[in-house]
Amino acid sequence: METLAPLSPSRRIDLVDSLRGFAIFGILLVNMSAFFKPSVEFIMLPSFGNSTVEILSNGFIYFFFTGKFFVLFSLLFGFGFYVFLHKDKEVSKQNISLFRKRLFWLLIIAILHIALIWEGDILFYYALFGFLLILFRKSSTKKIIIWMLVFLLIPIVFVGLISMMPQILASNPEALQAMEKGSMEQLAATQDLVQRAYQAYNSGSYSEVIRMNIEQWLFLLSGIIIFYPTCMVMFLMGLLIGRSGFFARTNEYEQQLKKVFWVSLPFGILLNLGLLLALSNANPASLDFWAFIGRATGILGGIVMMFTYVSGFILLYNRGKFAGLFSGFSAVGRMALTNYISHSVIALLLFRSGFFGLFGELEVWQGILLVLAIFSFQISFSKWWLSKYRFGPLEWLWRTLTYGKVEALKVRASTEPIV
Repeated sequence: METLAPLSPSRRIDLVDSLRGFAIFGILLVNMSAFFKPSVEFIMLPSFGNSTVEILSNGFIYFFFTGKFFVLFSLLFGFGFYVFLHKDKEVSKQNISLFRKRLFWLLIIAILHIALIWEGDILFYYALFGFLLILFRKSSTKKIIIWMLVFLLIPIVFVGLISMMPQILASNPEALQAMEKGSMEQLAATQDLVQRAYQAYNSGSYSEVIRMNIEQWLFLLSGIIIFYPTCMVMFLMGLLIGRSGFFARTNEYEQQLKKVFWVSLPFGILLNLGLLLALSNANPASLDFWAFIGRATGILGGIVMMFTYVSGFILLYNRGKFAGLFSGFSAVGRMALTNYISHSVIALLLFRSGFFGLFGELEVWQGILLVLAIFSFQISFSKWWLSKYRFGPLEWLWRTLTYGKVEALKVRASTEPIV
């Protein structure tokens, strides 16, 4: 299998950065609803809303965006892991040590992000699973694929087993009653936390906001086995893509990319229709049969539709279509950490600081318009910043902490821009 050479400023890196920026856009659109209402409500008590506009808006996001873009972002993280370890052509102990330091500082950034800004952070799990990813650096392709299937099945099987518990316990009424009581208590605790979150974010002090961020994050921590093993699946897929050298020669795969697009599209549509059906029938008080269908179609539909998006994206990119749009995605992608964290900072100022009283007041369609405005600004800002500086602000900080020395930030005429 071909080994990808150390990456230099080139079109193929621009493609990866464009995909990363594309992922950042999709993540912002999904996360927006969790910015102007509690993450616990967004995740544990999903709803399409009451009005026709809200139902259509939520359905649009669930169908086209939810579960599709964080998996792309995760795949690119796994690809970046491969590139980082092989930047000297061979995996050295020094590069492994540097990657561990890189993950450690990402973990610190994530903890600060959770406590001080927003509880829905995913970087915490990226850092944790990143340490696990290191163990696979020398694994065979066969072993990696087996483990991908294991991590893929963990949340599906887990929710499936729980959804079967009423049938399993049917002959034991007392155990069944205890389970139902536990589910109702969990629902009551969720609703209570949601109500207190609205109070904290609408009228509480910043210290109360911090306490509520932490409380919500700890409440959601129990769902790690349901929501996050998919990250590891995509990390490993990104590692395999790095080994294949695919991003170095996507032009050679035009016919295969077309097949991926047209095969994945109908399956993606069917799976995501199943997701909408499951979400509309699921009982928030328990992980029932519809919760199982929702988890299975959510995971599989997200990955399959991601294949549709990525294959179509690369085909358009290689043909030079929408060059201006791809250029904007690339600029955002080169500053992915800065732009991801800035989403939460903007949301904190708009919704959770109490200055504007907008928490819980926006409708989803308004959130979509706000996303377009924020992302347009991020494209312009990222392009301006990168015309003057080699890294985004947080990328520079992360790199400085990783290498233990202050990196030059300003672009000089004699310095090739870092991409």
